[in-house]
Amino acid sequence: MELNNIKTYLAIGIVGLTVGVLYMAIQNDLPKTLTIFFITLYVVVALRFFLERRHYKKHKTILASTQFLILPFCIMLMGNYISPIAATYEIFRIDIGLSGGSSIYSSFNLISISLIFPVIVLSLYFRNFYSGKWPAIAVNRKVRRGRKIPFLIHTTYVAILLIGFFINWQIDFVSFIFVIFYFIFIFRYFIIAFAVRFNQQAQVTSSRTTSSTRRSRTTASATRSSQRSVSTRSRRSTASASSASRSSRSSSARIDPGIEVRATRSTTSKKTSKTTTVSKKIFPIGTPKKEEMQCIICYMDFDKKDRRRIILCPHCRYPAHEDEFMNWFKTSRLCARCNQSISTRYVNNPKYRIGIKIYIEKVIEKL
Repeated sequence: MELNNIKTYLAIGIVGLTVGVLYMAIQNDLPKTLTIFFITLYVVVALRFFLERRHYKKHKTILASTQFLILPFCIMLMGNYISPIAATYEIFRIDIGLSGGSSIYSSFNLISISLIFPVIVLSLYFRNFYSGKWPAIAVNRKVRRGRKIPFLIHTTYVAILLIGFFINWQIDFVSFIFVIFYFIFIFRYFIIAFAVRFNQQAQVTSSRTTSSTRRSRTTASATRSSQRSVSTRSRRSTASASSASRSSRSSSARIDPGIEVRATRSTTSKKTSKTTTVSKKIFPIGTPKKEEMQCIICYMDFDKKDRRRIILCPHCRYPAHEDEFMNWFKTSRLCARCNQSISTRYVNNPKYRIGIKIYIEKVIEKL
């Protein structure tokens, strides 16, 4: 049974919503109804997160995608607004009175404990982005490099939490820890890193200026010495010319100019022929099933009567129709299955391109 299917998530969501609505209609208890809604959301999002993570790790793909940031944040956002009023066992709470009569309220209950896992996941992911371990992020199947997009996403998350806090002066204790982590990351990976980079640039510029002054001094001394040597050489040349003219006047002997001999070098170039052998491994990576051998773009089975060719992904080696693969590459640079980046060089000259009939005989029928 395939769990990573929209029918599975719809079934869980419909059951949870139905139970919550019936409980509200019969018991008229809003806190317990919200608790049921939160449990339903948590089950759906957590199941989707784990199944997608298992799929990505199976194809050895980095988990640098926006869905792995949005899913845990959905749990944390709903838990932040429900935990102060939900019907769960409260471990402790913090009340801070303000001058205007209102008070800041922060709770820690069973819902707060369930928010620890999303906070850990989001903190690890953002640390990987800021530290440079993950140099890019996939947004709508397009690779975006740099740290600006993760920074904007992280800032948006924190802004949504803080807006809710300033409206009702209530925030979950674990969500408040996530806000603290945000400021720690900004201070560490942006402010301190900028200060260190600025000091390094100042040291480099100072060293360049000192080296340039030293070079100017050495060039000045070199020019002076060269001028002196030129003057002495000119004096010597004039003296030798005068002596040569004197000797030519006194002697009447003829001097044979001689024959100019040029050395000829024979260069022999040896051309080495390199033979490139194309790999014949056209089987998909991992443990594929026969029913999975469909086009990864249109999800249609292959037919031996079809005269089209197929192109395999260079990373996971799953098949796609050639024309659909080319159309897909115009809108996205990532594989439709393993989500890895495909180079333009491979698209122009695919290494794994084969006819449908041959692929069925060599791969699909052997699975």
